Amino acid sequence: MTDNATDKGAADTRGRRHRRWRVSAALGLTAVLAGGGIAALRTTGSPASDASEPTAVVASHSGRLTSEESREASRIAIDAASRPGTAKDGQKAAKQDDGERNAAGGSGAEPLDTRRPLRAKSASSATDSRAEVRLYDYASDTLITRVIDLRSKKVLDSARQHGVQPPPTLAEAREAVKVILADRRLGPGMRESYASQTGKRLTSPAQLRLQSMSFLGSRAEGVDGARKVSRCGEHRCVQLFVRIPGGKWIDTSRIVIDLSARRAAVIGL
Repeated sequence: MTDNATDKGAADTRGRRHRRWRVSAALGLTAVLAGGGIAALRTTGSPASDASEPTAVVASHSGRLTSEESREASRIAIDAASRPGTAKDGQKAAKQDDGERNAAGGSGAEPLDTRRPLRAKSASSATDSRAEVRLYDYASDTLITRVIDLRSKKVLDSARQHGVQPPPTLAEAREAVKVILADRRLGPGMRESYASQTGKRLTSPAQLRLQSMSFLGSRAEGVDGARKVSRCGEHRCVQLFVRIPGGKWIDTSRIVIDLSARRAAVIGL
């Protein structure tokens, strides 16, 4: 099991489990809020729910980039927003005074993945110097795809899409944990669950093993609390599946974290 929910082999099982939670009250609640107080997030012996990949999955691209090429392509793609004349998407990005933002609110869009673009069999070998980088701009809630020429260090093409939510990265999953820990209702429960299993304080998302998946508001149709997550899809929202290393799972299956708004909601109560 990987730390980020990209395990293709379990996708079918995960999809079936996800469909069942919408109609089954048997699944464990996450962070039950009783009488305005806090109930600790329940620690269970198995995952509260299995993560499935969202529907917005991009087709495989040919070829692979080296780690060094990926890092360089990401750097060029992120820096492109601060260089006038490099964007070719025909749309306005975030406001010039704000710029693109990552999941933590810092400067520069959030890198999601880097790969070599598809190319026709007849294409020149010169295209092997190209890399395709996908980023998420939290300032404008758009998915950005930039094609980079690694030889010239230039952006060849750039496009933006609204309402497209690829699988979250581990960095985004860790930001989601930070949102939960900062929540006065949910944070104490997660810390208590961790402390009861380890005897230690939970101070960083790096102490947890995480799986995550994108969450769309349409998936909560008919579920209590659906209005609280109605903007998910337009906003970057995730669900977490949290494991204590060497221990049990913390049931967070009913928590939806809106990373764009930096808030968490409990649904399905």
